[in-house]
Amino acid sequence: MEKYLVAIHRACNLTFSRFQRLKSHFDDDWERVWNAGIRDWQQADIDGRAIESFFVNKNKVDPDREMEFLRRCGARVLVYGNEDFPTPLLNIYSPPALLFCRGGLAADDFPAIAVVGSRRLSRYGVRAGEFIVGEIAQAGVTIVSGLAFGADMVAHKVALENGARTIAVLGNGIDTIAPSANSSFAENFIHEGRGAVLSEYLPGVEVRPENFAIRNRIVAGLSRAVVVLEAAEKSGSLITADLAIQQNKDLFVLPGEIFSSNSTGCNRLLLEASAIPVLSGKQILEILGMNSLVDKKMAQRAVPTTGNELLVLEVLKSEDKWHIDDLLREVDLPGAVASSVVSILEIKGLVQNLGNQVYTVSL
Repeated sequence: MEKYLVAIHRACNLTFSRFQRLKSHFDDDWERVWNAGIRDWQQADIDGRAIESFFVNKNKVDPDREMEFLRRCGARVLVYGNEDFPTPLLNIYSPPALLFCRGGLAADDFPAIAVVGSRRLSRYGVRAGEFIVGEIAQAGVTIVSGLAFGADMVAHKVALENGARTIAVLGNGIDTIAPSANSSFAENFIHEGRGAVLSEYLPGVEVRPENFAIRNRIVAGLSRAVVVLEAAEKSGSLITADLAIQQNKDLFVLPGEIFSSNSTGCNRLLLEASAIPVLSGKQILEILGMNSLVDKKMAQRAVPTTGNELLVLEVLKSEDKWHIDDLLREVDLPGAVASSVVSILEIKGLVQNLGNQVYTVSL
């Protein structure tokens, strides 16, 4: 069914509202949606613009080819409401109906903390970021950011250097890391099983300025709190800050010099009492009550597994790593069941996706 869902998204941009209406009207049967007529779509209360787009573009879209595009770039689709969909995004305003994921998400990635800020961090911003993010990462907290230059890359790199995982959210298609200068960095942590790259955009969608503001709701939504290192008065980071406030997330900002244009946005948030001044990572963890997170994560990994999960784990343990196709052939379970079990084990943190659908046990 996923291939039809992805193909529908390609043909008409499956917003959350459209997704919910089609899902309800067609009883979650996306093959039926794909083969339905215009009148059926109208009865599902889909807007005329989407209906026109779907039926104009349908003949140009091949569901099998869409899945091949995802397979080639090592991505899989996460569907809203399914077990492997990130729980923190379930209740945000206008969540993505579909997320495309490279690498693996683990259950203990959440609660996570997002770090954003200027693409041209000052030396002060870099030093502060390394100190603050370093203390958060040392507690085992996953860091979320946008893989851009400046604050984003400081956050991702410091997280990995201090033994934490990291999640990058793109503003373009899942098949391309943008900016390209950060591509090898992202490919490395995906391959090492130390994080994930997410995007709501299909392969082939180019970088557009407006996409970054849209993706920021996901950066904020994935996180328990948002930290802004530096932000000018008109900064994209302030969009993320505003979204954090709208989503009732805690917002922390780095106080800056009153003469620094890089800090005017952060200082304004402090003046308006919209954010908490951050002096250290330990301060953030204490305010959020996340000091004992490492112990909680270890306990989470001890969650009892079902019979099917134990069966898949035993097969996985017999080799250092398995490609999903080989694993499905080896496990004595229906393919769809085995694939679902692997996703659940990954969520529990018992299995790691090394990229390109290659899995290993992470016990």
